[in-house]
Amino acid sequence: MKLKKIAFIVFRVIVVIILFGKISNWFLNYSDETNQILNTSMFTIIGFSYAFAGFIWKKKLTNFTFIICGLYLIAMNFMVDFNIKSIIGIICILIPLLIARFSQLDTDEAKWSENRRA
Repeated sequence: MKLKKIAFIVFRVIVVIILFGKISNWFLNYSDETNQILNTSMFTIIGFSYAFAGFIWKKKLTNFTFIICGLYLIAMNFMVDFNIKSIIGIICILIPLLIARFSQLDTDEAKWSENRRA
C-alpha cells in the first residue's frame, strides 16, 4: 500500500515538472528537439502511470484496459508515424480517465479509506 502511494507521488512530481516545461515553452520557445523530448516524456509518464494503475483495480477487464492503454502510450513514442497513431493515443488517454470517473470505487485504496472513516 505504501509503495503505491510513493509511486503515485513520484508520478505526480514528474508530471508537474513536464507541465512546467511545456508551459515555459510558451515564453522561452524551446527548440523542436526539446519539445519532442517533452512530448515523449509526457506520454511515457502517463503510460507508466496508467500501466501501474492497472494493478490496483479489482476487475480484470479494467486492469487489462489500463495496462494496454498505458503500454500503447509508452510504445507510441517509439513507433513510426502512421495515420491513426494519434487518434489511438487520444483514445488510450481518455478511456482510463472515463473508467476511473464513472466506475464505482472498487480499488483497494477506496475500501481502505472507507474503513478508515468508519
